[in-house]
Parts: sequence; structure tokens; C-alpha cells
Amino acid sequence: MSGPVVSDAGPLHYLILVDCADALSALFDQLLIPPEVRYELLHSSTPQKVKDWMVNPPPWLKVEPVDHLYPLASLHKGETAALQLALQTKTSSVLMDDLDGRAAARRLGLIPIGTVGCLERMAELRKIELTAVISKLRQTNIFISPELLEAALERDRRRRMS
Repeated sequence: MSGPVVSDAGPLHYLILVDCADALSALFDQLLIPPEVRYELLHSSTPQKVKDWMVNPPPWLKVEPVDHLYPLASLHKGETAALQLALQTKTSSVLMDDLDGRAAARRLGLIPIGTVGCLERMAELRKIELTAVISKLRQTNIFISPELLEAALERDRRRRMS
């Protein structure tokens, strides 16, 4: 992975909570978010740790407006804006965990990458220790199947043994 990527709020939110957001710069040259996603990450109900990170973002994060925001059925405003920003900037990948959002991304010809996918790649690059980070992730309110997390840990174990 390299080049720019567009992110929805979910993956960035959880990567910040488990202290892995800064490792995104090892995966992508630039992280683009629409203002709608920035707003979600600064919302009053967002954990303070996420808000603090967003108030002083790294130089490789850029807030980029969407020219025309067209509602997409079953998607929240942030997901819709992220998908449209990816199309507008001709970015091939989008960070997104929501299943409907990921399906919409695929229909639009985009490659969805989830929080766990980012973490696995960071582990491959030896930027993080996956077992410890997944343990931290389980302590958040992320809605993710335990089987998905176990599969990622198993792939990581096999990778480290080869």
C-alpha cells in the first residue's frame, strides 16, 4: 500500500484509540478525510483521545471538501462523503469498516480496507505487535466479530513462523 487513501471516521477513530493512527503514514503517503468525517471525530460524544488527535493532526492528514455530496442509500453522511471524496480525488482505496459502506465502495470500484486490515499490514511492516493491539482493540466499543480478530491473529502467527 502507498499513495493516498480516504478514510471514514470508524477506522481512524479506532486506530487512534489503540495508538496506531500514526503508523498509517507507513502504509499511505497521505490520508484524506472529508469535513463530515472531521466533524464526526470531533463530536462531543467522541472519546477525548480521538478529539485531541484531531485537533493537532499529523501533516500527512488533509481535510478535503467534497464538491457535491449526493446521499447514498443506507449510508451515513461521513461514509457517503468519504466514498465521494475517494471518487473525486481518484483515490483507489478507502478506510471503512461498515459493511454497507464496504459494499458500496466495491460497487463504485474502490478497494475498502478495514481497521483490522490496516493493523495486519502494520504488523507485517513491524510497526506494531498485533496481539497487543488486538487486545487493546477488544477493550474499545468496536463492533467486530471475534472470529475476524482470531483469523487476523492466526494469519499473523503463521506469517511470523514462516
